[in-house]
Amino acid sequence: MRFCVVALLVLITAGCGQQSPVWDAASGVPVSLSGNTDIPEAIKTVEAAVPQRTMQGSGLAGAMGGVNLKAQRNGKYDVRLPLPQLVDGQTPVCYSLDAKPKAALTACRLQEQRDGNMFVNLTLNVNKGQEVTIEWTSVVLIVGKPLMENRAAPEPFSVATACAQADDPKIKELAEELWPSSGDIRDYASNIQQFIRDMRPQKRPTSLDALGILASGQNTICTANANLACALMRAKQVACRSIATLPTISRRFEMHRIVECFDNGVWVPFDPSGVYSDIPLNPWQNIIMVKTSVADEQISMKPRLGAMRGCPFGQEAEFARPGLKFFGQAFFWTIAVPLAEFKVTDEVAAITVGHWKQYLKTGTLNAAQLKAASARDLGQYTEAMKTK
Repeated sequence: MRFCVVALLVLITAGCGQQSPVWDAASGVPVSLSGNTDIPEAIKTVEAAVPQRTMQGSGLAGAMGGVNLKAQRNGKYDVRLPLPQLVDGQTPVCYSLDAKPKAALTACRLQEQRDGNMFVNLTLNVNKGQEVTIEWTSVVLIVGKPLMENRAAPEPFSVATACAQADDPKIKELAEELWPSSGDIRDYASNIQQFIRDMRPQKRPTSLDALGILASGQNTICTANANLACALMRAKQVACRSIATLPTISRRFEMHRIVECFDNGVWVPFDPSGVYSDIPLNPWQNIIMVKTSVADEQISMKPRLGAMRGCPFGQEAEFARPGLKFFGQAFFWTIAVPLAEFKVTDEVAAITVGHWKQYLKTGTLNAAQLKAASARDLGQYTEAMKTK
């Protein structure tokens, strides 16, 4: 099993790159922080779950994440973080965010990108040398069939981009070597997975784009593996996009990247890094945090704060301007674990979607969402979701 090892690489550039793309920090829906941090203790202690388990079916998954920041100068700063999406076969049930010290976090807003991804914008007011820890928790309902149809047009994801250089001769040559005699796209995905698994490190990578990682042979960086898979797929005119996820395996990651390719009219997810070998992946194997856009990829090779070249924009923490840096060994971390596995009815799934859409409009969790977070079977969850 491979794990992302981007931490040391990100530290090379954290806080010393150019300014990230600017977003409107004042837009979006204010999040009500008071009262929303009291999500049941079972969610906050998911990392301590013993024994470690891998989710095997539909139900509830718990997710957590954190980022440690240090101010290099006095000021007000905006930081954006991804959050679990209402997409494909999943819908968040609830979401909570907290800061230490609390006074450093002056505002929190839910915002939407033009491509449909939701994210959280945090406004921090800090003094030079001050350390701030941001932690979030979430409960996500995962269903065995789509709750939201994947309507992404394949055409934009069929061409070369800055970090997925599908038109490069090296990529094209490798694509020909890996293309299966069956002509089956899923067999091709399996061959890409095997190629990445067999790569051997040649030198330290200096970027996470497809060509950079192909030259280094470093196959333990999931971001780069996803870029390479996208490039190889696109070299054979197969649409492919990368996705930032949290595998539901009860282990810490920074953020894990998989991909989805377009096959016979449907998007098929698979993991180039082989955390899961299944093709296609099951909905309950990952919590989707970001579906990368072409624009996110095109920005990736431009130096920016806190990210190594080749990492698509918006997949982890992003800084609007200089003045903050990561600190500590676990400066950015995430984890997802199974909380309860049960068959989800269409009725309760629809109710959950409705509650989450309302939260995205108001920024305030309701009683049903908070109660449902602690449910451990369908009966408890259905009763909680119908709470007035």
